Amino acid sequence: MRQLVLALLALFFALPARAHDPMLSGLRVIVGEGKTVVSVTTHLSLLTEAEGKPLEPLTMDLAFRKRVRLRFSGTDFAPQKTNLLRDDPNDLVTWQATLDKEVTDPEVLTRLYPEDATSKLVVSIFRDGHSEIETLLDANHPTLELTKETVRESRGQVFLRFVREGVAHIFGGPDHVCFVLGLLLLGGGLKQLLKTVTAFTLAHSITLTVAALGLWNPSPRIVEPLIALSLVAIAVENLRPRNPELKRRDVRPWFAFGFGLIHGFGFAGALAEVGLPKDALGVALAAFNAGVELGQALIVITVAPALAKLAEDKPKLHPKLIKALSVGIGLAGLYWLITRLP
Repeated sequence: MRQLVLALLALFFALPARAHDPMLSGLRVIVGEGKTVVSVTTHLSLLTEAEGKPLEPLTMDLAFRKRVRLRFSGTDFAPQKTNLLRDDPNDLVTWQATLDKEVTDPEVLTRLYPEDATSKLVVSIFRDGHSEIETLLDANHPTLELTKETVRESRGQVFLRFVREGVAHIFGGPDHVCFVLGLLLLGGGLKQLLKTVTAFTLAHSITLTVAALGLWNPSPRIVEPLIALSLVAIAVENLRPRNPELKRRDVRPWFAFGFGLIHGFGFAGALAEVGLPKDALGVALAAFNAGVELGQALIVITVAPALAKLAEDKPKLHPKLIKALSVGIGLAGLYWLITRLP
């Protein structure tokens, strides 16, 4: 049993401390009012690792100039003015460059980290306040050429892309997986599980929509530690002594709803990194939410029957495994809480 607990702890601590995809960067080209602004956001640690050395402001600017390869109307992009914005607590850095003219026919010649097959770049192009294109560059689609003849993504393409992003975020964010797993550990009947999962779904759908529409979006410095705290809370609830002869109210739906509100803001942060197309905002938002639910459903239909089967076949081993997993989730949450505090 001790070996099992140690193995679980090793797994949890090996997972990344942040819920956002560390290989995802963003590029925005905003054209209008006689100028063009190019804005690139990436993880600071990723840029440092790619360059192979600590970066000062000057060397960081040079690194972006080398890696941001664009072409406008057949002419290579040469930034006139640049600015660096660092967000060290969230491991992010934004590089902005401006041109004193409006550009046409933009081309993205490469991703920010073409040497890494797992890196991805979200490209957003706006003209006169309207979204012209939103797309994702990866190893299979490494470049983008946008001309007047370029066909915008259909609503069906937008829906499928954001469903994939939602599923990817669930499985790419270990804290969300751990929370859903923690909700399932105590098992219960189908009615109990449905109440718990529905409460989590309702809660994070509310805050995801609120944040995505710009109504209210708290800082990740608040949201990310609270997501970690939710793991500690559900672990403590799972480890509470229980007397099978006494009927106690199942509070997991309340845990699921309360902390689901916080997780929804976390999902919104990931959605902001990807970028919502303004001309298909409702479709993209619904699709991302559907992707999150699909990922969550895959966890439920895999874990819940397995736990029920274990409780039936090995009633002595079942509570030991529940305890071991709960301890692992709680310690992982505590670790992430400490690392995410400002």
